[in-house]
Amino acid sequence: MRAAMRFTIVGAGAIGGITGGHLVRAGHEVTFVETADEHLAAIRERGLTLQGLSDFTVRPAAAVRPAELRPPLGTVLCAVKTLHTTAALAPVAPLVGRDEFIVSMQNGLAYRDVVDAVGAERTLVACFNFGGHYDSPGRVIHGTRGGFHVGEIGGGMTSRVRTLADALSAVQECEASDDVLGCLWSKIAMASVFFATALVDADVSEILARDRYHTLMADLVAETAAAADAMGVRLIELHGFDPESLRPERRTTAGVRRALDSIAGSFNPLQQRTGIWIDLAVRKRKTEAEPQLGRLVSEAERHGVAMPLNRAVFELITEMEQGRRSFGWENLDEVERRGRELSEARG
Repeated sequence: MRAAMRFTIVGAGAIGGITGGHLVRAGHEVTFVETADEHLAAIRERGLTLQGLSDFTVRPAAAVRPAELRPPLGTVLCAVKTLHTTAALAPVAPLVGRDEFIVSMQNGLAYRDVVDAVGAERTLVACFNFGGHYDSPGRVIHGTRGGFHVGEIGGGMTSRVRTLADALSAVQECEASDDVLGCLWSKIAMASVFFATALVDADVSEILARDRYHTLMADLVAETAAAADAMGVRLIELHGFDPESLRPERRTTAGVRRALDSIAGSFNPLQQRTGIWIDLAVRKRKTEAEPQLGRLVSEAERHGVAMPLNRAVFELITEMEQGRRSFGWENLDEVERRGRELSEARG
């Protein structure tokens, strides 16, 4: 039996809900911090229900609004959308104790916003491929399983990483990583494909099965790999997905197919489309394109690395958010066209 730990989870949506639900069930003391009134009220009244790959209801130690949070917080898991990180941590960061820390359970470069809030020494990073979506007040769908790693920003192994990985294995097996940023950047490379698939009203597996777009998908990943190089990050294979195999100089037809099949294989009948697509088509709300993809492209360009295809995907997602573009296969053709134009403009 693992020793019970105290967790404060900022955001009780898909990732926070799935993680927190399993931690509660494993006997840990969990406080959810949530701003959505109906979701918060439902958790308080009926508990949090997970369905899909998980099927149970738990009652956390507490569910509070940010202003109601009181120390000690224990281990803080930041599980809000990347565009909300800074605002979500503003009332939380001052309450984090000297020996406490925040784990960024988010996508893209959001961990840097956590560093800005509490400092690098009190920031850990989680890299994960499990997922799901908020369904209704008090209910979260656990849609996919995948890898789960946690580690220090600067690399290496520490006792707190081992302890945390052991506790988080209540969700699914969690690996204590000595190179979590390599893992995270490999996921960022994978996310470049996710954003592109969100431009089409079709399942991820259907899109990635089309040979016509294999080169585009591989080139999106290769651009991200080049950005990682410029920032001194070594990409690692992530549960069958090897971004290194998609670099132009290493690329083979079989290798591209294998990499894209590994991405498609992370989805299942419970969830066949990305959270990005769900935000656009179902929630009708702003996606994480700007804080993830836009931020990545801008930072890469500051390091002298052009990402014309990823920039084109970002532009098209933005147009969809603004209601100026509809879903369609032709959007992938437009990404290729704009990518060529941007490349030619740079000379």
